[in-house]
Amino acid sequence: MRRWWLLAGLVALLGALGPPAAAAPTLSAPERGGSPAAAQLTVVRVGTLNAASDAPFFLAQERGYLREQGLDLETTPFDSAQQMIAPLGADQLDVGGGGPGPGLFNAIQRGIAVRIVADRARAAPGTRFNCLMVRKELLDSGAVRDWADLRGRVYAEPVPGNVMTYLFERELGKAGVRPDELQYVTVPFPEMMVAFGNGIIDAAYPVEPFNTLGAERGVADCWKQTADVAPNYQIAMVLYGPTFAEQRADTARRFMVAYLRGVRDYYRAFFGDGEGRDALLELLTRVTPVRDRALLARVAPTWMDPNGAVNAASLREIQRWYVERGDMATEIDMDRAVDPSFADYAVAQLGTYR
Repeated sequence: MRRWWLLAGLVALLGALGPPAAAAPTLSAPERGGSPAAAQLTVVRVGTLNAASDAPFFLAQERGYLREQGLDLETTPFDSAQQMIAPLGADQLDVGGGGPGPGLFNAIQRGIAVRIVADRARAAPGTRFNCLMVRKELLDSGAVRDWADLRGRVYAEPVPGNVMTYLFERELGKAGVRPDELQYVTVPFPEMMVAFGNGIIDAAYPVEPFNTLGAERGVADCWKQTADVAPNYQIAMVLYGPTFAEQRADTARRFMVAYLRGVRDYYRAFFGDGEGRDALLELLTRVTPVRDRALLARVAPTWMDPNGAVNAASLREIQRWYVERGDMATEIDMDRAVDPSFADYAVAQLGTYR
């Protein structure tokens, strides 16, 4: 069940945010069911990104895993994890997820006890869903062979100072290249391949399906796999709001059981024996903007840990970079921000996925 509602109270936390595209009556209490037939179920309010990494939420709903835990799903789409932080802190959202941006860490630093509870996307060894794309002409001509060859080039970011830019600058630094020796531009993901094709940008970290489309159109190729450059790099996480994690902990644990069952179905379809792959591709045509099933079958799938483990060491590296940039005043205690207890509970119920 999906509902669209106005996120009241955001001004007090992080500034005003625009409302979702449509509105519907807001639930009067978080434990209330969304329909008479589901009145006995506890509603869990989840923020989504219309991305493939949302699939486990919908698998848990459609395959009855949430219902088995006495739960129902209410989703609201957002453009980024940053936009979810305020409603998570205001108890207007229970679960969210996305990249480890400075907004998340700064909110935790200000006392909004959002919890990082499970993996959502990680660059596991052997996976290829995330990589640094370079303009094909530069690769074919040999103009770019090493990181030092990116000096003087144009690097595109979807937003300034994102999690992939840290990795980019880390590798440039190893080659003796300073960030100010490149030109940085902001280009939305859907426009990056046009920019590559027109010779406007030279390097970027797009997302699927644009990586696949860029390679098929001959405008850019994957040059450095993130999984090779930074094995197990933490790209995105599942977040719990403080009220959900603290005052509704039993519900939060049961939700994690259902969620990890969805993750395991996803993992088996894309990284295991392939069972359920066709059904999952059909689901992705409904929950992501990509309606072309054949294209979805070609793209590299997002990897997520079927046991929910989060690479806290990776997050510490990222936030240290944010402090150096001035995006954060000081570092937060990552051991307090990352709470593995919910995933640990779910794994104890389901067994370790090997």
